[in-house]
Amino acid sequence: MISKPFRADHIDLINTKIQYHSLDILKMETCPYEGDEALTYIEDDKIIFACGMKMMREGVAHGWVIPSIYVDNYPKSFYKEMNKLISDYAKEMNIHRVQTTIVDEFVKWIEALGFEKESTLKQITFDKKDEYLYTKFF
Repeated sequence: MISKPFRADHIDLINTKIQYHSLDILKMETCPYEGDEALTYIEDDKIIFACGMKMMREGVAHGWVIPSIYVDNYPKSFYKEMNKLISDYAKEMNIHRVQTTIVDEFVKWIEALGFEKESTLKQITFDKKDEYLYTKFF
């Protein structure tokens, strides 16, 4: 799998598995700032997923992933790349806590990456669905 630096316009190219309220809002939420890290992963000329870490405060980051419809075709590569990326970013960015929010369908996925459920965020999505706050400590 090839990784490239993430750019907000990659979102236009991802055939995403997840419904978002607006691609413009998604671009704004994922756009890396100074100190953030983000990559786009490509295989067979298709974007498989984009992901990154947004620094929230010293030692704490919010991780995000935008999976494409092709991610299920590369499960081993996906998990390997995600585990490596999370560990590498935690070390490079001196992160002791990574957190993320996730919907029901991705709970097994995030738990397989070593994250633990911390809380339920009631009606947090644009369509008033719950998400779960998951964390991983280093």
